Amino acid sequence: MKFLDMLRKIDEKPEHSSTPAQESPKEDENPKQNDNKAPENDTEVATSDADKKENLPMSVHDKRLNIEGQMNDLSHQYAQLRNDLKTNLFTEKDEFESKKETLDNYLKTLKRDEKESNEKLADTKAQNDDAAKEHLASVNADRKEQEDKLHDLQTDLDELTSQIDDKRSKLESLQNDLAKNEKSETDMSTSIKEEKDLQKMLALMEEQKNSINTLYDQRKNLKSQINDIQEEITKLNGNADELNTNISDVNKQINNFKQKAKEIDDKMKSDHNYRIEAIAGLERHIKSLGEEHSKIDGELKEVNDNIDYITNYIKEVFHSAYLVRDVYLDKDKEYYVTTDEFDSDTAKNDMFGIINYLETKLQKPVTVVSTFYSNHVHEIIDEKTKASQLPIPNVINLFDQLQASSNPTDKKVAIPENPGWVTRTDVESQDTFIYDQKQTLLMTVEYFDKKIDRINYYKNDQIVKTNIYNSEGQLSSTQNFNKKKELSEQNFYRTDSSIVLTVIFEKNKAVSYQLFDKNGLLEHDFNEKSELITWWLKSISPNTENSVFVGNNSDLLFQLILSVNSISTDNTIRLLQDVVKNIDNVIALLDKKDDIKDIFVQTDDDLHAIENKTNRDISVSVINTSSNGMLSLPESLKI
Repeated sequence: MKFLDMLRKIDEKPEHSSTPAQESPKEDENPKQNDNKAPENDTEVATSDADKKENLPMSVHDKRLNIEGQMNDLSHQYAQLRNDLKTNLFTEKDEFESKKETLDNYLKTLKRDEKESNEKLADTKAQNDDAAKEHLASVNADRKEQEDKLHDLQTDLDELTSQIDDKRSKLESLQNDLAKNEKSETDMSTSIKEEKDLQKMLALMEEQKNSINTLYDQRKNLKSQINDIQEEITKLNGNADELNTNISDVNKQINNFKQKAKEIDDKMKSDHNYRIEAIAGLERHIKSLGEEHSKIDGELKEVNDNIDYITNYIKEVFHSAYLVRDVYLDKDKEYYVTTDEFDSDTAKNDMFGIINYLETKLQKPVTVVSTFYSNHVHEIIDEKTKASQLPIPNVINLFDQLQASSNPTDKKVAIPENPGWVTRTDVESQDTFIYDQKQTLLMTVEYFDKKIDRINYYKNDQIVKTNIYNSEGQLSSTQNFNKKKELSEQNFYRTDSSIVLTVIFEKNKAVSYQLFDKNGLLEHDFNEKSELITWWLKSISPNTENSVFVGNNSDLLFQLILSVNSISTDNTIRLLQDVVKNIDNVIALLDKKDDIKDIFVQTDDDLHAIENKTNRDISVSVINTSSNGMLSLPESLKI
């Protein structure tokens, strides 16, 4: 309401101003009458001229200027509010897009979890005990085989035991027979010993001789049989021991197979129970994931609807079919402002406009990379940024580096005293003009910050040479002019007074750039400045990582930095000039190079022109808050 009220007041003022404008001549007809009517009070008589001017009627022309001033202020206020609204809308859009990205990532995680869980569920359901059962059957078969083997071994052992028992019985019988045999011999011997009659003893001995021989033969046979049977028994016992060892081993194997079968059976039961629990748990988890998935789908749809709404709102409000937003500046990156031109006011305004915009947004100094010549480049940039209360940029300048010396001269420029000279000083510019006694102009001296900046030498009232000095009073450059007053040669010097570069001109166009080493020997001879700049860029090898290069799209240095260092357009911001006048060419450029995403323009009018004509989404920021001097009124007052 306040904005509309102000516009209504503006519209009302011309209607009220017509009457006073017609009456003003009458009031001016007899100014003395007004003076005579003044009271005698000294205070009123002493009224200042400023108060009288305030009481004077405002002319129609002044009123128009006043109205235009108010409308211009309103247009700037509207532009600022419009920009604030745009920033707010894009901030809100960014918040939704950030939330969308978070939800998208979460949804991807959910989908991956769902996929993995379903695969795991299917895999778990597909699991069974077939392999375990087959393994168990194999173990039981092996056990059965060992049990059959045990039965055979036990049968063999039983038969062997029976044989041993038979042998032992037979051995015992033989041993009894042997004992009887030995007893018979003893009995015979006793009977012979008891006979006292010798003849009867001899007769008894002769009588028992055959019996004794028989006993000895029987005894020998019995002992032989006993030995054979004992050997057989020993052999049979050895076989029995071996059978017992085998039986023990087989029993162990049978017990192992029984234990293994028990373990397999227990594991089958455990696996079965685990599968039941795992399937139930997975089904619950998949159900929970599905519910969460549906919930996130709903939230994502709401966020997407909000993004679509804001996107359409931005397009409708700012009369553009596409999204045109401010250029995003990453505070973690280093920004390099590049320029090859500094002569025109437009070039200077654009460079300082970019510096001011970047440093205001980033709150840190940028780096200015330049290839123009200025003997006061540092002082000019420092003064401009200090006046804007911004950080002083870092400055990298081609000529600054070429002219640097570790042993600078202490020789300073000074104007000598000469009685034959007539010196005059221009009051406005403070330049000094030096003539001879015949009033012939010899030279002019120009100053920068009260120090000699350059000395122009004249012959026959025509400039022939100019000496340019740096802030330390050291010779920086000399310019030589031909008879047509055209620049024919310019030399550049190191701070130690040695020559470093000579530029040859033909018809005011540079045709040769001769670079000299510290000994004054020609090192390079370039035909164009682009060759000199390329050589310099390769020698300094600028750091292009984590860097953004900003410059005029048509600027020579900007183009060379991009080509020499293969800079991606993602790490560039291009300034487009005179967009309103060249809007068709600008749109054609953006159509041809669709990788250009971020651009700077000079004025709000340039921004509006792109908003109205662009064929795609793009980021555009205005580096200058001032317009071209024309009234910039809004097309609509709805916003």
